[in-house]
Amino acid sequence: MKIYISCDMEGTSGVVSWDQCLKDRPEFERARYLLLGDVNAAVEGALAAGADEVIVADMHDGSLILPTEGLHPGAKYVVGVPHISPRFPYLEDSFDAMFLVAYHAMAETSPAVLAHTMSSEWFEYAVNGTPVGEVEIDAALAGAAGVPVTLVTGDQAVCAEARRFLGEIETVEVKQATDYARALCLAPMTSHQLIREAAERAAKIGKKVKRFGFGTPVEITVKMRDQRAVPRGDGKATFNPDPFTIGYRYKRFEEHYGGTWKGRK
Repeated sequence: MKIYISCDMEGTSGVVSWDQCLKDRPEFERARYLLLGDVNAAVEGALAAGADEVIVADMHDGSLILPTEGLHPGAKYVVGVPHISPRFPYLEDSFDAMFLVAYHAMAETSPAVLAHTMSSEWFEYAVNGTPVGEVEIDAALAGAAGVPVTLVTGDQAVCAEARRFLGEIETVEVKQATDYARALCLAPMTSHQLIREAAERAAKIGKKVKRFGFGTPVEITVKMRDQRAVPRGDGKATFNPDPFTIGYRYKRFEEHYGGTWKGRK
């Protein structure tokens, strides 16, 4: 059994503020260890289910988030940037399942802790006219590689979003958002136990869960909060439906992120 884990940071147990998620802020160092606890719990659950290979992709911001000295020895780790070409190295159809740990809800979700999609400058990211978030983006990339997402952890909003798009997969609500930067949080030890148990279940249901995808062809639109943030001269962009929005058209969604790993050495 092979399990691939992608971790973000905003959905971590006990994390509710950008002061905890940005590298130049004083609370960041402590938050790194909170994230490490969630990730290690997911690795432990996968190993308990019988996984003989676990890969963790450190995907928040510019990577280099997980404290190296505390990494679970039962996994290997993808670290560094860029997060394209492709977004998830080594992810291909020999993996049984993918977990999304410490994820957050899409932009404009409320109440939801630190809800956004990729960038705080983005008001909406839509595929074929449907607004989606990072859970759906990464689940579609996993699906294109032949792998289902079977576990999502974060606040109640991202868990509900995951079930709405991906079906009745395993989710772990480590906090109940009451506002953008406030939540009722479980103690990390409690969260870790729940994540570990859910990860063990999630590792075993990969063959039963339908892979997520957007179909073909796809049209991606990114609407900015300020029209000055709309990228100019983007070589991939194909249309601008309005001054705030940039658009892309592809045969397959994964082309926007450098394709999949299949066939690469």
